[in-house]
Amino acid sequence: MEIPYICAQVLIDGANISFMSLIQEIPVDEIRMGMRVKAVWVDEEELGPSLASVRYFKPSGAPDADYETYEEYL
Repeated sequence: MEIPYICAQVLIDGANISFMSLIQEIPVDEIRMGMRVKAVWVDEEELGPSLASVRYFKPSGAPDADYETYEEYL
């Protein structure tokens, strides 16, 4: 894990519940609500049917989500 790190509530598109995860590969002061992220997976031999298969999330480079898509989860 890179230090410093951020724990954030991640809301997958189409989901109605968020979960806590790490955000990395971006300076802490550049992280913002609505930022689109993508999963960084563990090695293939470690993959399993749980969130433990995701090492962390990193910025995807896609445009930010509209506030209306996540405001009810705040």
